[in-house]
Amino acid sequence: MAILARYARPILIVDTSLLLAGVLLTSSNLLLIGWSVYAAGHALAIVAFLALGALYRGRLDGWSWAGLLVLEVGLIMALPQIANIWSSYSLTPTQAQMLVPAQAQPIGLAADAVVWLGLAFFGLAARGARALPAGVGWLFAFASVLGLLADFVHVWPLSPLWWAPAMLVMILGLVAIGAGLAPAEPVTHPLVSEPA
Repeated sequence: MAILARYARPILIVDTSLLLAGVLLTSSNLLLIGWSVYAAGHALAIVAFLALGALYRGRLDGWSWAGLLVLEVGLIMALPQIANIWSSYSLTPTQAQMLVPAQAQPIGLAADAVVWLGLAFFGLAARGARALPAGVGWLFAFASVLGLLADFVHVWPLSPLWWAPAMLVMILGLVAIGAGLAPAEPVTHPLVSEPA
């Protein structure tokens, strides 16, 4: 846990970069490369949220840990769905329609719903415990509302493609957390002064 806490900032920076690039590439209809980058970011998100738990472990209460557990379960459940989407684009990299994790079979909708519920649960519980920076809990809750609307409400103007704005809001929350963290300090040895 100490190693995760020490390297939480670099993990968050790399994770948010991969997630942002993946979402933007996918939304730009560069599906194969977009889902390849997003899959790496999604896998690293599992570690990044664990790093957040390790970093704030002294301030997280039981509800925050429960929310983090639900979020981690959802992220792990969504991994096979992301791989399923990626494999469908590897077979037909052009002339394909964009899929989102909720549309992947067999449990894409359930996995995506668990991710969004876990994100809202963790964000609001950690906000209540004053573990996250100001406003981040509400950003996570807003991202969850957008994600759940994208999953379950398919009436104009809502569609499953609202997954992309929901992800962008979640990424903004992760960036806000990473910006407030101090960089990992290198171990320095005191200089030996020479006799005068």
